[in-house]
Amino acid sequence: MDYVRRGVVVGLDEIGCSEHIPLPHDFDLVHRMRLDQFSREYMPQVLDARERANSQIKIRFGIEAEYYAGTEEWVRGFIAEHDFDYVIGAVHFLGQWGFDDPVFVHRYEERDIDRIYEEFFETVKRSASSGLFDIIAHCDLVKKFGHRPGKDFTDQIRDMLEIVKKHDLCIEVNTSGLRKPVKEIYPSEHILSVARDLRLPMTLGSDAHSPEDVGRDFNAAVDLIERYGGGKLAVFEKRERRLVPISRLR
Repeated sequence: MDYVRRGVVVGLDEIGCSEHIPLPHDFDLVHRMRLDQFSREYMPQVLDARERANSQIKIRFGIEAEYYAGTEEWVRGFIAEHDFDYVIGAVHFLGQWGFDDPVFVHRYEERDIDRIYEEFFETVKRSASSGLFDIIAHCDLVKKFGHRPGKDFTDQIRDMLEIVKKHDLCIEVNTSGLRKPVKEIYPSEHILSVARDLRLPMTLGSDAHSPEDVGRDFNAAVDLIERYGGGKLAVFEKRERRLVPISRLR
């Protein structure tokens, strides 16, 4: 409920709650819930907060669902069992490497950076093709620690975003990158310019892991969505998307 209260304080009229999805065999418990935690804690807390909020703020029940090869059907079944308002698709693993985990950041120095980017964009393409998600999250998360490719990835980025468009998904403008070593919103303005060419819908997230980060740096993100997203923000209810003017967040 602290996240919701913070949303009210910063002037939001709608807030989405999303936690990292459980995965089979309690995989990656450092960063995600167990299945029983979802059922006993996360879901009841969000639904209770939605009831208690009344007219103060609309609360949307979401999940950040991992794209991890071999778990697709398990994730599909899990999503089908619950009445989510939206499902975010995220890529945090390249093979078994949790590439955005600071514990494993040294592996960037052991591999070719261009090859890492290639693998990341290809994995995001597969996630967008999976039919699991409504939103593609932080679609250049691979830059998190400041590692930059040596080659131009415009063609691969366009290919990735064309798959997003083909499957009628939207992309997330995520302000949490400003709080990471890269100090840049996800995705970059270059990627957003390609998204604008393709007329991709955009949604907005602060990726808040503490209440204080709810809505953080939204003014910068609103500027980007006005410039690259036609001033429209994608919002969700019962997995139905609609567009609203982003100016209402000013």
